[in-house]
Amino acid sequence: MSDRKIDWSKTALLVIDMQRAFVEPDQPLCVAGAAATVPALIITVNDARKSGSLIVWIRREYKADGSDMEAFRREKMRANGTLNVMAEGSYGAQPVAGLEGEPGDPVVIKKRFSGFFGTDLKEMLDAHHIDTVVIAGTQTPNCVRATAFDAVSFDYRTIVLSDCTSSANADVQRSNLEDMRAAGVEIW
Repeated sequence: MSDRKIDWSKTALLVIDMQRAFVEPDQPLCVAGAAATVPALIITVNDARKSGSLIVWIRREYKADGSDMEAFRREKMRANGTLNVMAEGSYGAQPVAGLEGEPGDPVVIKKRFSGFFGTDLKEMLDAHHIDTVVIAGTQTPNCVRATAFDAVSFDYRTIVLSDCTSSANADVQRSNLEDMRAAGVEIW
């Protein structure tokens, strides 16, 4: 069993892709389980903030023409008419209600699955003397998982919150959490 003690002053809560396009049920990129995690995530963010944790908002955004997104995603989104859903400044790219963050909270804009890939996230965490990352958000098999695996690779103690992460369905969620646990990620 994992040690559930955390020094929150050396911990960052990474909130991944809790944006309108991924959370709101009427949006074309909605992850089925995402909206259900919002209440628990709001409580988690508030508790982490009170405990002195660094809160980092990791968000996905692209240029309107999609030129900075993965080739496979660009082609898929172009074909299904959703290319502009996550464009910079678009409705879909905005944080979901209740998870907007506070002034001064760092925001990392990513173009790939992992919050570490092509961003300054590692340098930011190191500058704050972070040794533990707690990961929440959507979608577990993609962005949550990629960020967690990169965090493990960088030797951060890595925790994924099962009630604050989401997947398209319960089976996908369960299998990805178990796979991450087997790779050294603590699942709480």
